[in-house]
Amino acid sequence: NEPSGQLVASTWNKVIESVLPLARASNPSRNIVIGPAEYNNLRALRDLKLPANDRHIIVAFHYYSPFQFTHQGAEWVVGADSWMGTNWKGSSAEQQSVAFDFDVVAQWAKENNRPIFLGEFGAYSKADMTSRALWTTFIAREAEKAGFSWGYWEFGSGFGVYDPVNKKWNEPLLQALIPKP
Repeated sequence: NEPSGQLVASTWNKVIESVLPLARASNPSRNIVIGPAEYNNLRALRDLKLPANDRHIIVAFHYYSPFQFTHQGAEWVVGADSWMGTNWKGSSAEQQSVAFDFDVVAQWAKENNRPIFLGEFGAYSKADMTSRALWTTFIAREAEKAGFSWGYWEFGSGFGVYDPVNKKWNEPLLQALIPKP
């Protein structure tokens, strides 16, 4: 998950090339999820090398854009406190930015004949809930329109859709992910 640091694309591709045959020896048709280097960044898809004859690979990418919105106040990100108060309003420009990114992924998927899994997306709990719910709704629906399966990051902690202390769903995020008909 999220190869990064010294695990650059060229090294990551060598790892895939050496490890995948080990999995295929006992699991020739098991679906395996593999993402690109740079924390599964969509921009790194262009450097991802997969065996053309293995059609049981699902390609994952993670999406946290704009990062200053999704990670505002995140204790593990240097400078994230200075982003506090960043909103996501779903403006035309904001939506177009996401659509452009997802088009890049969809085009890569088409050219490489690979299914796509949006393996992580979410906005940290220090962002305002209205913006978080709006952004989450837009990301999930755009992924679905593009034909991507998705998984929200994460269940019950800093980005959580569930509050394990109070044993209740974070309703705005639950509705963003799974809207009531």
